[in-house]
Amino acid sequence: MAPQSVGAVDETRTKQSPAKKTSGKPPVAGYKPSSTSYTLDPHRTPPCSQDAEHGVLGSMLISPNDVIPRCIEKINETYFYIPAHQTIYNILVEMWNEQKGIDLITFTQALRDRQLLDVVGGPAFVTHLATFVPTAANIDYYLEILREKFVLREIISTCTTSIGRAYNEQDEVNGLLDEVEANIFKIGEERFKVQILSMKEQVMGALESIEKLFENKGAITGLSTGFRDFDRLTSGLHSSEMIVIAARPSMGKTALAMNIAEHVAVELNLPVAIFSLEMSAQQLVQRMLCSRARVNLAKTRDGFLAEADFPKLTHAAAKLAEAKIFIDDTAGLSILELRAKARRLKA
Repeated sequence: MAPQSVGAVDETRTKQSPAKKTSGKPPVAGYKPSSTSYTLDPHRTPPCSQDAEHGVLGSMLISPNDVIPRCIEKINETYFYIPAHQTIYNILVEMWNEQKGIDLITFTQALRDRQLLDVVGGPAFVTHLATFVPTAANIDYYLEILREKFVLREIISTCTTSIGRAYNEQDEVNGLLDEVEANIFKIGEERFKVQILSMKEQVMGALESIEKLFENKGAITGLSTGFRDFDRLTSGLHSSEMIVIAARPSMGKTALAMNIAEHVAVELNLPVAIFSLEMSAQQLVQRMLCSRARVNLAKTRDGFLAEADFPKLTHAAAKLAEAKIFIDDTAGLSILELRAKARRLKA
């Protein structure tokens, strides 16, 4: 029978990870997140895979130069549920960073020098890890299992904390709701860690971009606004940019913004979210209808429409009805609420 880590097993059964406290600046003025911690259900063991943790640590021992860099890119010590495994992972990474030779003998001695050998389970357990897997070829599968279990534990911890705070912090509901949403979305961001591409992949991507630019001579690189001169000057709208349209009252700021939104949604078939604090959704839709149908908006408001205008409006309405345009005209919308609604739309 394979040796077990006594300390690791005992802590697995008896020690429950406390719910993580949220951090960061208060989302609204006067809101202070509680410092109270909420424990998980002591009668249920959080999701974990002891075999997958053994597989990762064993792979790090038998093939450190190949496996440890991949582990550093994808996980950290918190992905291990058993505290003894966290300690082993940290020591292995530390030895690798210091460019020390890693094998069963050197690693056992490193633990002994730090007086951690008995804490992690003794020499027998370290030997068990080194012989647990015959090869490190399946390290990616082990890491994926670790990631899945870690995400499940984070969901349980976040939800447990949220339930406790919902009972105890009833004076600032909006701030608590925004923080809970942010914590849940933060868990999902773990799936999108950026991977470093090799020079070959970078070069091939650059060549593809150059080829597309050659095929679309003079074409813009961002989103088209529908205004050719503006697109030629800015090369379109690009991600991570914040664009402010500023002018004196009644100069056409809303009309310009709605024309751009209409073009992106109808012509480019991309989703657009519009948050209006002044005009109602009906007023904005009327603007887009008249713009699309080339019908005078002032005459539409006064009711002086020609018979020939109705087919144009009907055709424009059919186009706009299929567009992915979302309009929120909530009066007095706060930044907190806007951010929460934008998150839901993006999800």
